[in-house]
Amino acid sequence: MKRKSCIRCSGKKYEVPEFTIEEKILLTELKRQNKFFEVSEKIKSLYNIENLDAKFSMMHINKLFGKCNRCKVDYLEDEYVTCPKCKSLNFNWKLS
Repeated sequence: MKRKSCIRCSGKKYEVPEFTIEEKILLTELKRQNKFFEVSEKIKSLYNIENLDAKFSMMHINKLFGKCNRCKVDYLEDEYVTCPKCKSLNFNWKLS
Protein backbone atom coordinates (compact mmCIF):
# COMPACT_ATOMS: atom_id res chain seq x y z
CA MET A 1 0.00 0.00 0.00
CA LYS A 2 1.02 3.55 -0.69
CA ARG A 3 0.17 6.59 1.40
CA LYS A 4 -1.33 9.37 -0.70
CA SER A 5 -2.74 12.75 0.13
CA CYS A 6 -4.78 15.40 -1.65
CA ILE A 7 -4.08 19.07 -1.01
CA ARG A 8 -7.74 19.84 -1.72
CA CYS A 9 -8.90 17.21 0.84
CA SER A 10 -6.94 18.69 3.77
CA GLY A 11 -3.66 16.96 2.94
CA LYS A 12 -4.25 14.00 5.29
CA LYS A 13 -2.55 10.81 4.09
CA TYR A 14 -4.63 7.74 3.24
CA GLU A 15 -3.77 4.12 2.47
CA VAL A 16 -4.04 3.47 -1.27
CA PRO A 17 -3.70 -0.11 -2.53
CA GLU A 18 -1.46 -1.18 -5.39
CA PHE A 19 -4.33 -1.89 -7.79
CA THR A 20 -3.93 -4.43 -10.59
CA ILE A 21 -4.86 -3.44 -14.14
CA GLU A 22 -7.99 -5.63 -13.89
CA GLU A 23 -9.04 -3.85 -10.69
CA LYS A 24 -8.38 -0.45 -12.25
CA ILE A 25 -10.61 -1.35 -15.21
CA LEU A 26 -13.41 -2.63 -12.96
CA LEU A 27 -13.26 0.30 -10.52
CA THR A 28 -13.14 2.87 -13.31
CA GLU A 29 -16.15 1.31 -15.03
CA LEU A 30 -18.14 1.29 -11.78
CA LYS A 31 -17.22 4.93 -11.20
CA ARG A 32 -18.28 5.85 -14.75
CA GLN A 33 -21.66 4.29 -13.96
CA ASN A 34 -21.84 6.46 -10.80
CA LYS A 35 -21.84 3.34 -8.59
CA PHE A 36 -19.83 5.04 -5.88
CA PHE A 37 -20.91 2.77 -3.02
CA GLU A 38 -19.97 -0.30 -5.07
CA VAL A 39 -16.53 1.14 -5.81
CA SER A 40 -15.83 1.73 -2.11
CA GLU A 41 -17.18 -1.66 -1.10
CA LYS A 42 -15.11 -3.42 -3.78
CA ILE A 43 -11.92 -1.68 -2.61
CA LYS A 44 -12.68 -2.57 1.03
CA SER A 45 -13.36 -6.23 0.19
CA LEU A 46 -10.28 -6.61 -2.02
CA TYR A 47 -7.84 -4.99 0.38
CA ASN A 48 -9.44 -5.12 3.82
CA ILE A 49 -8.87 -1.42 4.43
CA GLU A 50 -10.77 1.17 6.44
CA ASN A 51 -13.88 2.79 5.00
CA LEU A 52 -12.26 6.25 4.86
CA ASP A 53 -9.29 4.91 2.91
CA ALA A 54 -11.58 3.15 0.43
CA LYS A 55 -13.72 6.27 0.04
CA PHE A 56 -10.60 8.40 -0.53
CA SER A 57 -9.53 6.10 -3.36
CA MET A 58 -13.03 6.03 -4.86
CA MET A 59 -13.34 9.82 -4.83
CA HIS A 60 -10.03 10.29 -6.67
CA ILE A 61 -10.43 7.74 -9.50
CA ASN A 62 -10.77 9.56 -12.82
CA LYS A 63 -13.70 8.61 -15.02
CA LEU A 64 -11.68 9.61 -18.09
CA PHE A 65 -7.91 9.39 -18.54
CA GLY A 66 -6.29 12.81 -18.56
CA LYS A 67 -9.33 14.72 -17.26
CA CYS A 68 -9.41 16.08 -13.71
CA ASN A 69 -12.28 14.80 -11.58
CA ARG A 70 -12.95 18.19 -10.09
CA CYS A 71 -12.23 21.00 -12.56
CA LYS A 72 -12.20 18.99 -15.80
CA VAL A 73 -8.73 20.13 -16.89
CA ASP A 74 -7.96 17.71 -19.71
CA TYR A 75 -4.19 17.45 -19.96
CA LEU A 76 -3.17 15.26 -17.00
CA GLU A 77 -0.57 12.63 -17.86
CA ASP A 78 0.86 10.92 -14.77
CA GLU A 79 -0.86 7.98 -13.08
CA TYR A 80 -1.24 9.63 -9.65
CA VAL A 81 -1.20 13.35 -10.30
CA THR A 82 -2.22 16.56 -8.59
CA CYS A 83 -4.11 18.83 -10.95
CA PRO A 84 -2.07 21.98 -11.57
CA LYS A 85 -5.23 24.10 -11.68
CA CYS A 86 -7.39 22.98 -8.72
CA LYS A 87 -4.82 20.94 -6.70
CA SER A 88 -7.03 17.81 -6.52
CA LEU A 89 -5.36 14.40 -6.56
CA ASN A 90 -6.34 12.26 -9.53
CA PHE A 91 -5.96 8.51 -9.99
CA ASN A 92 -5.37 8.97 -13.69
CA TRP A 93 -5.22 5.37 -14.89
CA LYS A 94 -4.41 4.67 -18.54
CA LEU A 95 -6.40 1.53 -19.20
CA SER A 96 -5.54 0.80 -22.83
